[in-house]
Amino acid sequence: MNRTPVMLMFAPLVLVTLVGAAPWRSLPPCVIGRFGEITPTDPNGTIVGAADPSDWGCLGGQPLTSGGVPTGPPTQFCFGPAYPNPASGAVVLRFSVPRASLASITVYGQKHGPHSAFVVRALAEQTFAAGEYSFSWDGNDDRGARVPPGLYRAVLTTPEGTICGDIEIR
Repeated sequence: MNRTPVMLMFAPLVLVTLVGAAPWRSLPPCVIGRFGEITPTDPNGTIVGAADPSDWGCLGGQPLTSGGVPTGPPTQFCFGPAYPNPASGAVVLRFSVPRASLASITVYGQKHGPHSAFVVRALAEQTFAAGEYSFSWDGNDDRGARVPPGLYRAVLTTPEGTICGDIEIR
């Protein structure tokens, strides 16, 4: 009996076992690493205090307004700061899409280190027409359970790149 095909069939399993599964390597780059400071916002979405320069923003560098996504027809993918932030209840996430495009919004949590990020909640993954959108995250995970207090990272993923921002749940 020729054992080569059987051995080749198990080679990927052996390789994963020897090298170690590394699911964090498939995460968006901004999810790898420690979650940081938040951009504080009031319940209306206005930034209060100092904005974290590594949070939120637009692909291509268009500046955000103090209230979040730029006004008028969007010219770039933008992800405005979550509000309110910090939050003890639901959080609103706003973004803009300059042309019809596939986009997703996912909230990640982190356990004990920079390589321990995990998906908390997938809020959307669909093709959006050009325009401005908002989603409400109720602070629950994909199973419907309330997340514990801590820092979470919201990620807008588009074909052109990703934009991330931190949210503090109290």
